[in-house]
Amino acid sequence: MNQHGGGIAQPTSLHPITPPSHPIATWRATGRRYYNLSHFYRQKFGGAVWKIPLDAGFGCPNADGTLSRFGCTFCNVASFSPARRHRSEHEDVVAQFLRGVAKLRQQRKAERFIAYFQAGTNTYAEPNELEALLHGVLEVPGTVGLAVGTRPDCLPSDILDVLEKISRKIWLSVEIGLQSSNNATLRRINRGHDFTVFRDAVLRCHARKLAVCVHLMLGLPGETPDDNRRTLRDIADLPISGAKFHNTYVSKDTTLARLYQAGLYQPLTRETYVETLIDCLELLSPDCVVERLTAETTDEFLVAPDWCRDKNATLHFLEKRLAERDTWQGRKFALPVADSGSGCVS
Repeated sequence: MNQHGGGIAQPTSLHPITPPSHPIATWRATGRRYYNLSHFYRQKFGGAVWKIPLDAGFGCPNADGTLSRFGCTFCNVASFSPARRHRSEHEDVVAQFLRGVAKLRQQRKAERFIAYFQAGTNTYAEPNELEALLHGVLEVPGTVGLAVGTRPDCLPSDILDVLEKISRKIWLSVEIGLQSSNNATLRRINRGHDFTVFRDAVLRCHARKLAVCVHLMLGLPGETPDDNRRTLRDIADLPISGAKFHNTYVSKDTTLARLYQAGLYQPLTRETYVETLIDCLELLSPDCVVERLTAETTDEFLVAPDWCRDKNATLHFLEKRLAERDTWQGRKFALPVADSGSGCVS
């Protein structure tokens, strides 16, 4: 449980946003070089907000035999989901949320909370089951929003009906894993869908006025920084309100770990990751909230790289390089020539 997006001091020597016709983003006036999540929360909710990860026990069609039994090559859910690591079989999501809220109220004097359905594919359910789960956490005092993590191929119309209905009552973000727009990469990592499926899912969410946060991974097997920059260009015209960037780390008990141990995969260095991340931030719309800048896990699961253990060092290095390159989010953002609207919505 943590408050995302905050903390690091931002250099203040910035140039005007390009293209010149784009309205000056409010986050730029604060001296930031990217639109971080804590700034968005304070704008949206009037103060600090804490996001509490939950595990509703959902599975994944890419691992249960529906699409595949092997899952994505990089995926070990427990490695990135504290809720999956600490979940009791007898504790439902409301109990998990109440426990997290109580802890944050005591330790941080927190007042506002987002229930983050993180572990598994959280729309891989019957609509009435999903609606009951989401309604359950809404009753907890201090709840200001919901975040629902899922795959782009698990958003049928009846599920979108539920999400749209809930979003009329409270702020709701649909977090969709894309990882890369390169279909060859998506096949290589056994993702189980292509980029067209992602585009369709985002547009159908947007038609119902649902906010979408995209998950992107840098350093996937076979990918280059050019592929990462291409992904940012490919999503530029989509109505995406937030983005999470993850460095690809090697987790125990995954196909990627076996590739790494066989000498067939090498994770990015911190330096290469940060330089590529900055390239991607330059291509990201200045209206998109940057909800995550680096992935982290625990020693229990991490195989490589070692630098993944020190998130703060990575963030400080990012700030240093942003200042040295004198650049910022959106500096190279451009919509396709045929489109004249913003690529993101809040």
